[in-house]
Amino acid sequence: MEKVELAGLATEDAAEAQSKGVLHLYLWFAARGAFVWAVSTLVLRLLPSAWVDRPAWTLLITGVISASGLVIATLLFLRKIEQRHRLAALVAFVAPQMVLDAGVTVFFIHVLPNFPPDHAPLFGAFVLWAYAVMLTTAVIATRPRAG
Repeated sequence: MEKVELAGLATEDAAEAQSKGVLHLYLWFAARGAFVWAVSTLVLRLLPSAWVDRPAWTLLITGVISASGLVIATLLFLRKIEQRHRLAALVAFVAPQMVLDAGVTVFFIHVLPNFPPDHAPLFGAFVLWAYAVMLTTAVIATRPRAG
């Protein structure tokens, strides 16, 4: 039964996940967060070493790839979610990415060998900052409006 539910998670949309229950909705967003993390980490891994040889490029490229995740969640997934579930859904989307990027930072030279090894602290600090900005933006964007 559990495998069937998780397999369905891959093909349904956010509104369908929401209709099945809150836990299912949050698992749906967590699965998409992990997918976005995997794709963005693969993109970073495949970048030519010459593109990431300077700290400024590391920050810029990591920032663009990290920020795209929240844009995807906001524009594509959240529009059909009830207002009361949006913040928690965004947290469920970002949380697996934060945990997985902590592992990338620890094993930086193995996961991203195309980056200079001394960029690991910079990468870790920047992705932490990027997730803080994403979550702060989510809190601001999803707060109830006074009307």
